[in-house]
Amino acid sequence: MQSILSPHDKAHLFLKNAIDPHDLGYTAFSAGLAQASNDQPGYGQGAAGYCKRLGSGLADETSAGFFTTFLFSSALHQDPRYFRQGSGPFMQRLVHAVIRPLVTRKDSGGHTFNWSGLLGSTAASGLSNAYYPASDRGIESTFTRVGWGIPFSVIDHCD
Repeated sequence: MQSILSPHDKAHLFLKNAIDPHDLGYTAFSAGLAQASNDQPGYGQGAAGYCKRLGSGLADETSAGFFTTFLFSSALHQDPRYFRQGSGPFMQRLVHAVIRPLVTRKDSGGHTFNWSGLLGSTAASGLSNAYYPASDRGIESTFTRVGWGIPFSVIDHCD
């Protein structure tokens, strides 16, 4: 059985993830891809455009981690960790990964709807309206980002 995380433990987990070199490298790589394909053209091109994309990517990752791993999981008593199912048939492991964005563990044991994940993603996407180019702001853009985040979290959790 996994240990219960206190709010202090959840804050520590958030900070650990926020400075993870893998995540930082992935964000820098993603900013490069966005630069090459001119995603969010309001940021422009050149070094300034890349730096804006990198900064917004780092802000996105940090705010999403803060809201999902610490704030909402602490307030709602949910476990923000993902426990991989390392053995068993592929389909069983895939189903385990697919339901994770919707179902999570409670601090008290058992499972519940993943409110901390949904609310955290929504809060982080809403916050991004403060620094995204004007053409990528608004309610529609916010919920589009939340919607696209769900399948990407499934891919991230597949073994």
